[in-house]
Amino acid sequence: MKRPRGRPPRAETPFARDEIVEAALDLLDREGTDALTMRALADRLGINPMTIHHHFGGRDGLIGAMSEVVYAQVTVPESGTPVDRIGGLLKAYHAQVLRHPALTLLIFSRPTVFPQQAERITNEISALLAEVGLPDDRAPLWRDLLVDFTHGSALATAMSGGDSQGGSRKDQGFTMALRELLMGLG
Repeated sequence: MKRPRGRPPRAETPFARDEIVEAALDLLDREGTDALTMRALADRLGINPMTIHHHFGGRDGLIGAMSEVVYAQVTVPESGTPVDRIGGLLKAYHAQVLRHPALTLLIFSRPTVFPQQAERITNEISALLAEVGLPDDRAPLWRDLLVDFTHGSALATAMSGGDSQGGSRKDQGFTMALRELLMGLG
């Protein structure tokens, strides 16, 4: 049976956004960044690729939607010192990058995609650094250092086959190194 051409009418769209995002994350996690195409995802779901475009407006929209789902789970701990809260936020972020490393690599390769959740996390780190009392000229340096360290550690662990539950020595190394970095803020 041949699929009809063109965009499917909204009322006939067979898949919800969240189902498409879930399938896209699964495809990305299992097969990597090169495998995530609209056609491959549509084939996996048994839908017309235009259905995905209908929901997301293109690949960048899909990447943004995946990022929003993954990084919405990263939150600042409600209690503790600002330094402790930064550590808790970065550990949560590290866990999500470790769970979905290909998503992080995909975002890095698409400079036009800067998810709202990533902006929120960045702003929360900046606010916590301000609470620590860092001067305005040093806070962006520390923010970038901490975020880049977190990315690098999670991606290195993922690429070396470390598990996503924090059980690997390299992941434990992240926690110890983060503690050392954060002591420099005190």
